Amino acid sequence: MAFPSNKRSVDKRKLRGGYYTPLNLARYLVQWGLRESTTRILEPSCGDGNFIMALHQHLLQENGNQPPVLVAVEIERKELEKAKTRVRQITPPSTLEIEWIPQDFFRVFENLERNQFDLIIGNPPFIRFQYFEEESRAIAFRHLRRLGYHPTKLANVWAAFVQLSIELLADGGCLAMVVPAELLQVKYARELREQLVTQFNHIVLVSFEKIVFPEIQQEVLLLLAEGKQSEPQISNIHTIEFRDGHTLNARELNNTIAHTPSRHSRPGMKWTSLFLEQSLFAALDEAEQAEGLVPLGELAQVNVGIVTGRNRFFVLTEEQQEALQATDLTTPIIGRTSALKSVVFDREAFAAYKSSYPAFLLRLQDVAREQLPKELQDYLALGEQEGVHRGYKCRIRNRWFDVPSIYVPDAFLFRQIHNYPLLVLNKAQVTSTDTIHRVRLGDQVDPIILAATFFNSLTLAWAEVCGRSYGGGVLELEPKEAEELPIPYNPNVEIDLEKVDTLLSRDRSLEALDYVDQIVLKDFLGFDSLLVKKVRAAWEQLRDRRKNRNHS
Repeated sequence: MAFPSNKRSVDKRKLRGGYYTPLNLARYLVQWGLRESTTRILEPSCGDGNFIMALHQHLLQENGNQPPVLVAVEIERKELEKAKTRVRQITPPSTLEIEWIPQDFFRVFENLERNQFDLIIGNPPFIRFQYFEEESRAIAFRHLRRLGYHPTKLANVWAAFVQLSIELLADGGCLAMVVPAELLQVKYARELREQLVTQFNHIVLVSFEKIVFPEIQQEVLLLLAEGKQSEPQISNIHTIEFRDGHTLNARELNNTIAHTPSRHSRPGMKWTSLFLEQSLFAALDEAEQAEGLVPLGELAQVNVGIVTGRNRFFVLTEEQQEALQATDLTTPIIGRTSALKSVVFDREAFAAYKSSYPAFLLRLQDVAREQLPKELQDYLALGEQEGVHRGYKCRIRNRWFDVPSIYVPDAFLFRQIHNYPLLVLNKAQVTSTDTIHRVRLGDQVDPIILAATFFNSLTLAWAEVCGRSYGGGVLELEPKEAEELPIPYNPNVEIDLEKVDTLLSRDRSLEALDYVDQIVLKDFLGFDSLLVKKVRAAWEQLRDRRKNRNHS
């Protein structure tokens, strides 16, 4: 028997964020960012040289202009050597003057501060905190704190690259970068969003219908910010969406800017909503600020589900549970969002689930290993033969087979969303794996009212704004993002949970939405019919924009 891991291993490329920009995107950023007045350019993470090649091609076409000086920084010496080799092989020879710096951008930041740049261009590495080299992180955080930022351990390396790059720009300078779409909504990028809108005259956010980095399933944006300014003021923002990286068109970008009113961001605002039509953007912004809305985090605590370390080992079928004599040593558990079809998950629903999927989690705390049934002892020994105990989550435990944080929540919340999120009451008294969030309700919160009122057009729309979109059109809500969702909750609202549950169970979600919207958006919050209609349309537009993304 084998117990393959349900987690993918992290390769070296991901650890260093080494996914390079396609040449067509690099050319587009160069074409947009290079101006007649550009004399100094910085690429803080040049990789194997795609942006340098794009710069050369552009300068060749603009024959006669005095070439700028490029400072190319790259921590990976092998990649830097690749870039140098490509430059040496250029025919005719490049006239671009290049200063090569084989070093960590954060380590040379103070030296770079001595001479400001007219253009900073590139694709900063996408490295999550847990893979961020500790010493480099400490240096980056020190620079950020000195400049007034408040970096957190949730941050990704790309955000620090962009924040510090802005500080190196001269007045009037431009920033042209490929960044994750996380810029639009994640909490750790809030300071960066506010820095951008106060330090540039104009910002353009370019998105794509198709995934342009399919190997990482990461939705990306082109961040085009021009007119760096010394005195803070609110910048104009435009958005445009192309089908993919091959359909980029400067004329279409300029036409959109010329014929579309600019928008402005307010403090704390999520930027995903900027991609809405103007009237829907205004409606959603107005609705989200209405009195009577309560953040979900004030009503409930959202936590991840149980991290077993190896689901295929720790979660048993009913037959396995009986064969291992473990009936009294398990907890019922679900691990598939598809099991949650409406706002109530009851014992009947769990009975259907366990007939098709493993549904019993080993719970061995407080029982000595030698006191376990022999069949279960043999099973643990088999797990050790298969190396289950060597997995990170298992080996850091006192006993590798004691799964922590096993508790039964009041409700569940979708982590990964295809059509819409649901808050689902847990009437089956089961728990969940980390594919589903666990929710604990506040003492004074009415579970029936919360579960029913959660399913409304405004909350669904804001989930699209707060969540992160990945390949295949999936929306992911992390616990802290979920706790930001605005809920039109009022303990005195009269709403029929059974009606909502029945409509959703019968796949009549729009009827359920009409019913809840009437009670909580119109009657409780006082929205008129037009505002409700626009909020619904905003949700549908954001949902469809996300779901239309795929690999093809």
